[in-house]
Amino acid sequence: MLSYQHMYHAGGLADVHKHVLLARALTYLTRNPAPLIYVETHSGRGRYFLNSPPAQKTGEAAAGIERLLAEHLIASKEPFLRVLKAIRQGNKRIYGGSPLLAATLLRPQDRLWLWELHPREYGWLQRLFANNRRVSVYHGDGMEGALEKLPPASSDPGTGLVLVDPSYEVKAEYEGLPVFVRRLRTRWPQAAGILWYPMLPARRHEAMRATLEAEHPDIRVNEMIWGLPSKQRGLFGSALAYWNLDGAHMDMPSFQAPSIGKGTSV
Repeated sequence: MLSYQHMYHAGGLADVHKHVLLARALTYLTRNPAPLIYVETHSGRGRYFLNSPPAQKTGEAAAGIERLLAEHLIASKEPFLRVLKAIRQGNKRIYGGSPLLAATLLRPQDRLWLWELHPREYGWLQRLFANNRRVSVYHGDGMEGALEKLPPASSDPGTGLVLVDPSYEVKAEYEGLPVFVRRLRTRWPQAAGILWYPMLPARRHEAMRATLEAEHPDIRVNEMIWGLPSKQRGLFGSALAYWNLDGAHMDMPSFQAPSIGKGTSV
């Protein structure tokens, strides 16, 4: 939705959870020398500054990436740490969004198709990748755009990864996402996919997850829980539903949540 601004949440626990697993997925997929396409439906601006007023206002990065790094709660073997270091180039105030993380991990033969609906965020994203010929940036609804553009043309790589990371500002998104996943997998069955969703006290994610698992027996879920639903006003956890990523170790806990201990996977 146009009111959502990811810069308030960049580097939070949910962001790091998503990015640790995304880095694992892309590292696994790029072991195959064949080119691939990375598709992102809700890209944001691609790069964030953790000393900006929005980031400072919420304090999510301080409780997320900054604390995780300070307390060495992310395993040193995680590809995410290597990519974050490459993105920062010594500037610890920089945090890469998933488009920049993917662009840093992917190879010259790979392609990135990025959608962003918010006009200001689209402008930032377009400028970030203006000189990168591997990257195509589109202004519009990413779920509609991806379905229009997929499957890839014969001249494009035949497989890849789709990341779907909506704002979840309205209840209808929980109901519409299983429909989108069904259509996406029908159009591009050989591709891998990741759907991020929040774990909130209202627990709307549970019905969506049940529908996804009933319709797609191969879908798996990784959940990271750092609080109790009864005591959290916002997120008590973060989750990714994924498919066609056997061998990427997506089912393992991605890091230790600072407040209640180890992450969980299902």
